[in-house]
Amino acid sequence: VVSARLDKVVATPHEPGAATDSPPAVADGPLSVSFGNVSFRYGDDPPVLDGLNLNIAAGSIVALVGVTGSGKSTLCELIPRLVDPDSGTVSLDGVDLREFDPVAVRSEVALVFQETFLFADTVRENVTLGDPVDDTELERAASIAHAAAFVHRLPNGWDTVVGERGVTLSGGQRQRLALTRALLRGPRVLILDDATSAVDPVIESAILRDLRTSLETTTLVVAHRVSTIELADEVVFLDEGRIVATGSHPELLATNPDYARLVHAYVDQESMTEDIDHDEDAGRLSS
Repeated sequence: VVSARLDKVVATPHEPGAATDSPPAVADGPLSVSFGNVSFRYGDDPPVLDGLNLNIAAGSIVALVGVTGSGKSTLCELIPRLVDPDSGTVSLDGVDLREFDPVAVRSEVALVFQETFLFADTVRENVTLGDPVDDTELERAASIAHAAAFVHRLPNGWDTVVGERGVTLSGGQRQRLALTRALLRGPRVLILDDATSAVDPVIESAILRDLRTSLETTTLVVAHRVSTIELADEVVFLDEGRIVATGSHPELLATNPDYARLVHAYVDQESMTEDIDHDEDAGRLSS
């Protein structure tokens, strides 16, 4: 699913450009994100997003919920300008993204996918990508991502060499390193597109709590776990490229039968899923 989606992104005609050489100023701290009547399709396919309107408050945690193909990932890809909308506007801090150069946008917005690519190099190089990062900054990002503890248990800590694509690490460990990599950039908007799906649910909940208390960022999470959804300030329920409902998790459970059915399906799926980390750190967090 991930590779198919990326193939569609690669197939878009060209890299979005900036409308002006003078980038507009935005406020310090976390950024608000808004979608105004946004529609988007890949090539000649049916619309993935259709007249979508959404306002995300600066500093909030928002869970995007919906069945496969409802438009969650495309919504995420619009924010760092991997693609631009066919119509409508996507804005950061009230400024149309097309006023910014894509490189400038991506310095403020971090998008973390479910699949994580790691090089056959040290853990340190995989998260810093060769940029100069002091140990204090590295440890802080890794602590928020709940990666520090398992990294310190590796034979050579941060200097441990991992195999190509990180084959020597578990799926959840790779995802936490990808999150560490993103946090080191100091994003003001953080997007997690199923980026903690292989992480133990207890640790995933702890990560979201730490993101709320330790960072000045606006966070969007494509969520399939009830424990994650419950931690969000707002839930956005999508279906066929449209927003069906917004509100808190309890509100939507009580008022939207389709949402309630989907959440119950998530619960059933979680009870049968075994391909997640059952990390020893989770026992410490839940004890």
